Amino acid sequence: MNRTVSYSPENNEESDAAETAPLLGNLNHECQAEDKETTQRRGRRLFLKRCFVLASGLFLIIVAFTILQLGVLHQYVYYFYYKKYLPNITYTSQDTQKSYCNSSANATSEAEENLQNKIQVLASQFMVYTSLALYIPPIFGSFFLSTLSDTYGRKPFILIPIAGFIIRSTLFVIGIYFELDLAWFILFLLLEGSTGGLYSQITVLFSYVADITEKGDQRILLLVIIEVIAGLGGLLGSLSSGYLIREFGFLLPTFISTMCIFAALLLLGIFLPESLPSECKSRSNRLNFCSKFKGVWEFYTSNKNGKGTRWRYVCSLLIFLCVQFGVLGRVTVETLYELNKPFCWNSVLLGWFMGLRIISSYVIGLVLIRVLQCCVSVEFIALIGALSHMGAFILEAFAEESYELFLVPIVSFGSAMVAPIMRGIMSRMTPPDKQGKFMEFFLQIDSVCETVQLVGTLFAGMGMIDSFITIVGTTVSSAVYSATVTYFRGFVFLMFAGISCVAVILIIVLWVAGIMGGASAMRYQEEEIIVTPQEIDKD
Repeated sequence: MNRTVSYSPENNEESDAAETAPLLGNLNHECQAEDKETTQRRGRRLFLKRCFVLASGLFLIIVAFTILQLGVLHQYVYYFYYKKYLPNITYTSQDTQKSYCNSSANATSEAEENLQNKIQVLASQFMVYTSLALYIPPIFGSFFLSTLSDTYGRKPFILIPIAGFIIRSTLFVIGIYFELDLAWFILFLLLEGSTGGLYSQITVLFSYVADITEKGDQRILLLVIIEVIAGLGGLLGSLSSGYLIREFGFLLPTFISTMCIFAALLLLGIFLPESLPSECKSRSNRLNFCSKFKGVWEFYTSNKNGKGTRWRYVCSLLIFLCVQFGVLGRVTVETLYELNKPFCWNSVLLGWFMGLRIISSYVIGLVLIRVLQCCVSVEFIALIGALSHMGAFILEAFAEESYELFLVPIVSFGSAMVAPIMRGIMSRMTPPDKQGKFMEFFLQIDSVCETVQLVGTLFAGMGMIDSFITIVGTTVSSAVYSATVTYFRGFVFLMFAGISCVAVILIIVLWVAGIMGGASAMRYQEEEIIVTPQEIDKD
């Protein structure tokens, strides 16, 4: 039986459409996949560019700050008073290196010995004024600059403190060249401090990192890389400043520091893209920052986050403050201590000492955290760090030889471990819905604009705390050193050791309380967090 198949234009069009539809669909799908892949490649390139520019700028900033603040300023103040009160005493050669005093006990008269002690006292007192000028304004500047960055973007408030640094370093070049009175240098420091200073720079840079990364491993990894780069910058700055000061005096290192910070300004100003989304800028105008800080305050004054959390928060915060008091307060008196008898160090030895401390903290300390976390509790790691911190101060207080001082950074290998662990303990005790109000907020916040609303204010709080600890630590340590240098020059380090001992006791209390409660302090709130969603589901 023959079948007749009729042909019509309509049937032909339907069949052609049926045949071409899958082809067009596949073609559209391939185009979309290519567009998505191209977008991802562009996003990765932009991310890598941002990271490279940010890290390079931070490296230059830290190099410049280390040379100018920790190298030039501390030693120039000592040189100024030495030249004023002992004008006939010049550099003495010690194995082709230069020092302002002679380590021999019989090398100077009693009158010169008294004048050297007077110089130590005057230099220590002047360093208090420098700290007040440089760090009091950032207590307020960090808050305003960082919170304004939530509205107007990060980039302008990264550049403003750098511009202040350039003004200060340029004026330092003029002041050193014309040998101006030290009172002018206080004014120069005040000008930089009014623009935010180093802590404001770091605060907004961290806020930038929070903008361009997602929560979790990516953000933590980038922050760790930035810390390592900052450590390398500090290492290069400390070593180079020692040799530059010895060979060329104070003017050339100050000029090099100015060029480094100027290069950072150009690099960040030209090549660093803005990170704050435009839609978040408009939303941040309606922020109530007082309510955000009220939430942080509630962590330390109530038990809303779980039974027994208030005293744990307070205990962790006190441990953090005790350790940072020694870390940030020792720098000024440590330099004067090493320049004085019996060590009579020169700029090169001071630079190597600072470099060794950086290596010990960033290499030994941070690596040990990762290694020890596999086998012991974090409280035990913090205890090791606090004990090494305390032991280093005791060794420094009674040191009589240079090799004993060089053992101090090695003994204090764990000093850098305590602060991040205490932040981590407090973060783990904070419920996920309130992590944004805590200093470690960047580990938990989900919404991009929610992060923007909190990031500037909370990192500003970190900058304010660092500025406050620096002011208190420097002021107290300088006052104690001035009062005791004539009869027990190492007493100030025993004071730091005593404060570190308080941190050791508090860590033991926190550790024992966690064991008796059936969980370590780091896991305490994790158990609370696991229970909370189940209770919500039941409701």
